[in-house]
Amino acid sequence: MQSIICLLLAAGASYVRAPQKTVAPVIESRHVWVFFTDKGIYNKADYGAAVSALGRSAAASGATRHRSAPDFNDIPVRESYIREIEELGGRLRAVSNWLNAASFDLPPDLTAQAYSLPFVYDLKPVASRSMLEAADFPLTRVSAGSLYRATDTAYARRFYGPSYDQAQMMGVPSLFFRGYFGSNVKLAIFDTGIKLTHRGIARARIYKQFDFISGDNCYSARADASWQPAGADSIRYLGFARSPALRTVAVDSGSRDTLLLAFCADSFAYGYNAPRRAVFAASSTNGGRTWGSPRPLVMTAPAGQGSGSTFENLTMAGKGNVTYLAYSRLTPASPAPPAANLYLGYFAGTDWQGDPQLIASGRYPALTIQDDTLYLAFVQSDSLVMLWKASVALPEPALLETTAFAAGEPLSGLQIALGTNGIDIITTGLKSGRITQFRSTDGGTAFNMLNEPVAAGAARTRLIRQDPRRLLIYEDRSQTAFSRLATLVSNDAGQTWSPAGIVADSMFATGGFDLVADTPSTFTLVYETGGFLHRTTSPDFGSTWSAPSLLDTSGFDAMPVLAAADGGPLALWFKRGDDSAVWQSTDTARFSTEQPDHGTKMASIIAGWQQGGVIGVAPGVDLLIAKTELHKVRSGRFYEYNMEEDAYIEALEWADRMGADIVSTSLGYRNWHGDNQYDGKTAPISIAASIAAQRGLIIVTAMGNRNNDPDYPWPTPYIVAPGDADGVITAGGVEKNLLPWRDGGTGPTSDGRIKPDLVALSDTVAVVLPDSEDYLTGSAGTSCATALIAGACALLKEAHPQWSADSIKAVLFATASRSVKSCTFGYGVPRVDSAYKLFPPEKGIVDVPGDRIGDIFPNPFVPASQPLVYFPVNLTRPAFEVRIVIFSASGALVDSVVLNDSVMTRPGRYGDNGDIAMIERIGAYWDGLNHAGKPVAAGLYVAVLQTTFGRSATKFALVR
Repeated sequence: MQSIICLLLAAGASYVRAPQKTVAPVIESRHVWVFFTDKGIYNKADYGAAVSALGRSAAASGATRHRSAPDFNDIPVRESYIREIEELGGRLRAVSNWLNAASFDLPPDLTAQAYSLPFVYDLKPVASRSMLEAADFPLTRVSAGSLYRATDTAYARRFYGPSYDQAQMMGVPSLFFRGYFGSNVKLAIFDTGIKLTHRGIARARIYKQFDFISGDNCYSARADASWQPAGADSIRYLGFARSPALRTVAVDSGSRDTLLLAFCADSFAYGYNAPRRAVFAASSTNGGRTWGSPRPLVMTAPAGQGSGSTFENLTMAGKGNVTYLAYSRLTPASPAPPAANLYLGYFAGTDWQGDPQLIASGRYPALTIQDDTLYLAFVQSDSLVMLWKASVALPEPALLETTAFAAGEPLSGLQIALGTNGIDIITTGLKSGRITQFRSTDGGTAFNMLNEPVAAGAARTRLIRQDPRRLLIYEDRSQTAFSRLATLVSNDAGQTWSPAGIVADSMFATGGFDLVADTPSTFTLVYETGGFLHRTTSPDFGSTWSAPSLLDTSGFDAMPVLAAADGGPLALWFKRGDDSAVWQSTDTARFSTEQPDHGTKMASIIAGWQQGGVIGVAPGVDLLIAKTELHKVRSGRFYEYNMEEDAYIEALEWADRMGADIVSTSLGYRNWHGDNQYDGKTAPISIAASIAAQRGLIIVTAMGNRNNDPDYPWPTPYIVAPGDADGVITAGGVEKNLLPWRDGGTGPTSDGRIKPDLVALSDTVAVVLPDSEDYLTGSAGTSCATALIAGACALLKEAHPQWSADSIKAVLFATASRSVKSCTFGYGVPRVDSAYKLFPPEKGIVDVPGDRIGDIFPNPFVPASQPLVYFPVNLTRPAFEVRIVIFSASGALVDSVVLNDSVMTRPGRYGDNGDIAMIERIGAYWDGLNHAGKPVAAGLYVAVLQTTFGRSATKFALVR
């Protein structure tokens, strides 16, 4: 099959890849990649505008990617394409901007329909693999001869303890004792998460973290809590949450703190491949501060029993303490369009009352109540609008009458409003994007077209009615490359409409939005674009809007809904995944207690710190922890992990966005491709890894373990994706005597490239025992080699922060232990000591064999123009009670600054690169005042760094 990626960066390149479709591929898995033909960019002008917008949005979201300017790969996947697959019945799993693709849970009988869509380029299964990884081994203290031990000192061996051999094989102690620890380098680990129980890893420097496998989790933010996002602990670990609806329930006391939330999601057994799709409800009685556990209202049959049904378009309206819920049940009916049936049920207070009524076939319900009459509008047969009126005096709905009228085109949604002028139903055209207003002046018996407020290009709509004023917000897609949130206002109960303020402009897509009235004229609106949530307010009924502010920046947010509570507006949304990849006690609700074990061990190889225990290769590195692998079971001496490549690809794009320099991952996929397809161009995960390498990430990935597979006896070529990717460092294994570790993979790739690239110790590597505080154990596998080599890359990156990924790789290859590359050893074991000797650190990076103050700045210190002087601090080991004492030139004590040693948990360079934020975090600055709070005189001063292990003094001038 031809490559699914075409390069679109060269001037004049096509921005659309033309599909060469024949027969739809047969995909038995429900997890399917859908690759798209384009991103809505069709010419150079569109591309230029899009790239400019990317730069602005990256700055606004706080993304820290720093290697190069935005390019085509950064442009988001077209939201309307994703939505159309969802309309068929697909459930979104992950989105990859780099691949211009999205993965879905898609029943096999829908693949032909999806493949036939004009914007679909190709379909492929999402690769998954149950991987066996060797469990713990007793540590042995037997070492090889002096083959690779140039720095074989008694002190180094005592200091490193059992981890000495794995570090010394690569020449690491030589750099360690010169003060190189991986400082100011960001290294991402894709694994099972991390547990911080063991002392050797407890104080690792975690820069960012994200859990990609915990399902969908609910978050909220409140006006009376400064809009700080907080997780709803009881609404977690859901599968494919969709279509939330939120309402404030009236209570006798008049309080607005009783809230009712309804949403669609997989049941909690979704991780066991037998989920049931359900409509859930949860309630809060304290304004959304805490929530009760979700309870299922209606459910489908379990997946795998012929049911591809789902629920959608949940909407609520209320009368007093009674809340009515309407929703559609969507059932795939290939090759026909999905069958949709509309249901209506209700709550008394927060209690669900019996079974819902089947109203009719239909979808896109809009619901409102006036006096004792409920009005339910919905779409039937794509273009027929139905109005269902019922009495709710009892409050069980009792049908009064139904009305139907033709909209004249397929529709994608409705809004309904009642007023003194009649009943208004506002429709949105599915293909045209036309917004049309229909009105009935006879109570709903007949409808006639009244207005066409928007001629084309509109999508989602939201209507606020406060007669005689009405506000209609809609997504405007009339521009080719962008969308925006626009508004229409009516001051005469919908008789006429006029454009009002633009809420947000130049967005690639709007994933969802909602608004709520704070007062009759003041609104709060939250919208999602690119996975980021933004909040804005209008003080004048939508005429003007404040500059949007970020509400959440994780990049995986969706489906915001709002409600009014006593403390002000409340926003609630679902996030795919979770902000924490560090093990928490509540994780037992979703994961086994052994879930974080493998990731913790790999992190200890890289960043461990326990003198005489495990000393990591780069203990000062900043870690980005991505939980991407699911621990399933331990059997004998093996752990089994379940991995799916879309989680890996999402994590890869996240790491790039967060500014990672290096990625270390032992993920590997083998069973989805034949031996002739490991060419770096077939597996989506390999294509993504190659793109990451082109973008400047150093990707270190495992060659793979054979696990005694009789079909691949050593040295038969054996490699796992993405180890076959071009531009990555693929890690193979050796034993302590430098002979091949025979359970590891060997090359070449199917297209003849030599793999692995480098090797490191893969047999009985010293790691922490995750559930203990002090015990160590041994681990084996090319995942260990991967972690070791990634740590070596961090040391070289610290010494040469300006070097590109290609430069780092070239030097590692050139200075490794073998001069000729082979399919068993690659270039051999990396030797960072040799690299250091041949390529000394660049200017400004100096050896730090002991604790010292770096170059003080500004020097001279002029308090009149710069209020603070900063003291970079370099530590060779963590210390307690660290302080900087300032003396005058005569030796008189001027002031003492106690540093925040809780931040300085690892050896390293704190602010040595001019990082003022880091220096302020550790408190290493001075304001020119003495201990009595009075300004000191101009002159020469001496700053003395005092740590548990020594002192360092540096002078500076103060000028007034």
